[in-house]
Amino acid sequence: GSEMCIRDSMNMNAVRCSHYPPDKSFLEICDSLGVYVLDELAGWQNAYSTGAGEKLVREMVLRDRNHPSVIFWSNGNEGGTNKELDDDFLKYDPSGRQVVHCHHRPGNDFNGIETNHYESYQSTARILEDSLIYMTAEFLHAQNDGGGGAGLRDYWELMYASERSGGGFLWALLDEGLVRTDLGGAIDVNLVNAPDGVLGPHREKEGSFYAIREIFSPVVISASPDAGNAGENVLPEDFDGTFRAENRFFFTNLQHCTFRWKLLDFPSPQEQLSGHRVLARGEVRGPDLEPGEKGTLHLGLPGDWQGAGGLRLEAFDPFGLRIMEWTWPAGESLEWLEASTGEGDFPPVSLEESDSLITLSANGIAVTFSKEDGLLREVKNNGQRTISFKNGPVPCQGDAVLEGIDQSREGKRYHLLFRYSGSLDRVAWTMHPDGWIEMNYSYTLSGEHPFAGISFDFEEGNVMSARWFGEGPCRVWKNRMDGTTLDVWAKAYNNTMAGSSPWQFPEFKGYHAGVRWMELNTLDGKILMAASDPLFVRLFEFYAFPDPTAHPPLPPGDLSFLDAIPPIGTKMSTGLNASAESTGPSGLPNTLDGTFEHTLYFNFGILP
Repeated sequence: GSEMCIRDSMNMNAVRCSHYPPDKSFLEICDSLGVYVLDELAGWQNAYSTGAGEKLVREMVLRDRNHPSVIFWSNGNEGGTNKELDDDFLKYDPSGRQVVHCHHRPGNDFNGIETNHYESYQSTARILEDSLIYMTAEFLHAQNDGGGGAGLRDYWELMYASERSGGGFLWALLDEGLVRTDLGGAIDVNLVNAPDGVLGPHREKEGSFYAIREIFSPVVISASPDAGNAGENVLPEDFDGTFRAENRFFFTNLQHCTFRWKLLDFPSPQEQLSGHRVLARGEVRGPDLEPGEKGTLHLGLPGDWQGAGGLRLEAFDPFGLRIMEWTWPAGESLEWLEASTGEGDFPPVSLEESDSLITLSANGIAVTFSKEDGLLREVKNNGQRTISFKNGPVPCQGDAVLEGIDQSREGKRYHLLFRYSGSLDRVAWTMHPDGWIEMNYSYTLSGEHPFAGISFDFEEGNVMSARWFGEGPCRVWKNRMDGTTLDVWAKAYNNTMAGSSPWQFPEFKGYHAGVRWMELNTLDGKILMAASDPLFVRLFEFYAFPDPTAHPPLPPGDLSFLDAIPPIGTKMSTGLNASAESTGPSGLPNTLDGTFEHTLYFNFGILP
């Protein structure tokens, strides 16, 4: 199937029509959008005979030669090339467009262009040092949630920086399936053989769709050379409204584009809202940058812009179509928490203790800890219903051996300090008289690890929805941090796995980036969690491939607060050139060396 999504939706500018010529109406659409087309003669692994192929080439070229979108002819795919047909294309094409061979092995270059498929990041770099132009006809196989946008940032920056790169074609646009009337209308994708796209069968958008849109954006904007904690993009301390800008259009000067900025205010958890409010807005013309040039974009923000919660920038092309948007945090994200906690008129925290357990209670909330290992064992809310948040924190890497417990009362508050040996250093709990619970923790890790942080057990079956302030709405991987934006998001529980029914996106479960607070709505009540620093939050057990052995390992437990998360590979992650490491630097394991300390806040009641 074709590998294109409309230019103004996905920022892709080329489509390979594999493995057969498209309907002529498709080419008319590509003509109107200015999309480049590689028009391909059918043939996969087995080529047409010369007699049959000559007729097919003649019909194909005569029909399509007047479409300006067609810039290449492709003679077959992956061994489906009959070389005796190469000169036939130009018999009928007076413009003499290039003929290429699409192959899955190197050494089959034609007309100075190498197209071989599924090279690793490392081998791609080596090929680009050769004298040939390298335009891979298939790379980053997008089956399920791997490939597509995962690893693409590394590949694309490598390609874009190389004079010998002709870019590449991602495989593929769509999950392809058949509606089975004998199975109640279910879509059959033949297990792992057909869900190869970044879109579902009815154009449902997976997380890689949004990542590709950002990575392929012809307007590149950056405020800081480095990302912040947990994948969060941050503004430099001396930011004055000036961004670095790069023009990756082929023909358009950025002065013909429009940039609109908005100062945002994000609702607090108490407001029970998602989205944001716009406090102020403005519009500027793009800088005078020709294609390929770099420069600056100055917004002219008001002097009090830092009082907003966030800054959003949107870019529009000369036709008024949105190209891309970016959002950065501006003000403090936990002011609401400071205003909502305090001793007030509440009685002091009460303490119950036995040989094995410690229970703290305040304002109708009771939390119980084990003296044996220091873990939270039980939470009860105002209605004395048990919320299944327990058995934590446990370190996601390494072990924890309880060495001692310290207890103290401070005014109406009560403190518990659990001291550990192992990777977990300490966990300090404070219960406030209004029922808020504060947990400060630290752990130390060195070496390579798939993830880093702490986990709790949580009953997935009781969860109905989530609302959070952070990057969203899609989940992320270490090598697919693009495609999300900062906002207050909400989504209902689902058990979607990319590439299979019900194609309900965004997936509920997975790694969520830059989380400041998150509220889970459960059958037993609500649990609100806030973090002193933005963290990755992992929700529940999930897999990105039907075969769990091909999926990156998951942290222990069900609910994790993480400083580092794993990357994901492509189709058949255990196969050749398909591991996450092969997709580039962001696919490498996390290298850690140090102590990580954070404070989490929990509320199991009803916020005032």
